[in-house]
Amino acid sequence: MNVVHYLDSARLGLMSPSASRRHGELARFATTAAASPLMDTLLQDGGEAWPETVQREFPELSSYPGIPGFRRRLLETLGCEDWQRLVLGTSSNSLIRIASQLLFGPCERVLTTDLAWPVYRKVLERCAADRSRTLHVIPLRQFIARNCPTGPEIADFVFKQFRKHSCDGLFLTAVSHDGIRLPAGEMISAIKRRSEVKVSVIDGAQEFAQVDHHGSLRASDFYMTSGHKWAGSFIPIAIGVFGTNRSASRIDQIATDQIDSGLIDDPLMQLCWDSTDSPSIAAPSTANVAALFACDAAITDLASEPEAERCKSLGDSSVDGLLEQLAEKGWQTTPGSTACRSRTWVLNHASLAGYSPAEIRVRFASQGIALTAYDQGVIRLSIPRVNWNTDVQFDVGSRIGSAQMAFTG
Repeated sequence: MNVVHYLDSARLGLMSPSASRRHGELARFATTAAASPLMDTLLQDGGEAWPETVQREFPELSSYPGIPGFRRRLLETLGCEDWQRLVLGTSSNSLIRIASQLLFGPCERVLTTDLAWPVYRKVLERCAADRSRTLHVIPLRQFIARNCPTGPEIADFVFKQFRKHSCDGLFLTAVSHDGIRLPAGEMISAIKRRSEVKVSVIDGAQEFAQVDHHGSLRASDFYMTSGHKWAGSFIPIAIGVFGTNRSASRIDQIATDQIDSGLIDDPLMQLCWDSTDSPSIAAPSTANVAALFACDAAITDLASEPEAERCKSLGDSSVDGLLEQLAEKGWQTTPGSTACRSRTWVLNHASLAGYSPAEIRVRFASQGIALTAYDQGVIRLSIPRVNWNTDVQFDVGSRIGSAQMAFTG
């Protein structure tokens, strides 16, 4: 069962070539050195501080710049300003805890949409209830499906809801798990011009390395993303960016309090967190430091891709051609707006409705296609950033058609 076309990066991306080489070398290092002082040196000062004999034996690990250097490299790859800072962790659950405290400190009423990841919504709802505040969830998905709006029309709809509910905080999803892309940064900027927004947070877990994220990063007080989906680290790592200068000190205090008090149980975050540029790195303990090495290597590969290729519009004929090819076979896409397109597409077919997601995934895998499957015959395709052309599009469409025929008999 060989995977010919991997179309599942919205769930977990392929490990990049450099990350794969470094991870393989880490496994060899772990058989002899593991949590030795060599690891402490690698985390603190980077592989260049190792003796030359060790550098020659582990050349991939030797290129790791240490946690301070990795943070600087990641900030540069994200396109951040010099003053901006990061909070890193194993799980996005740690980031949403920080975000919820940031929002429901000064904000009485926070607006979000039904595109928000359900787990995040629950955390926000719980924090709002604990502080006797309000979270307003607006039906944006329905508005997009019914009206096929432009970006400015989406922003205007959200602003009217923001004003209607007298909100003073925003939590927006840049790209939903099913591929609906919002101009989140533009929306926040537009609302700020017409009303007071005390705190804004953007969930960019599906945005970074899939589509252009810079607008979201510039507009939000706190930007949450990941390295293991589209960026190619494979090993889960959560990335939080201090977005605007006005909230930096509050985020710093919230993160410090949550980590020091043990309210956030994230060994990787505890390992990496420090208010200075030259932290005293503790022993790795139970922290999954492999995520740091893999993410650093992955963003090195990502930085080598041309920016135009990485962030280009998806209006090209090869993607449209695939959708047309599948429509001829009876596949239906979610109604929406061309302004909301990402590299992620959700489709459904009546012939698959009686099968479990596991059965659907296995059947497609037998045709060389890796994808996400849901109940009611729904599948999700994540279109790769590179190596996608009309020949690949035609082959993907043919293989999906073959898998579909297996369900219909």
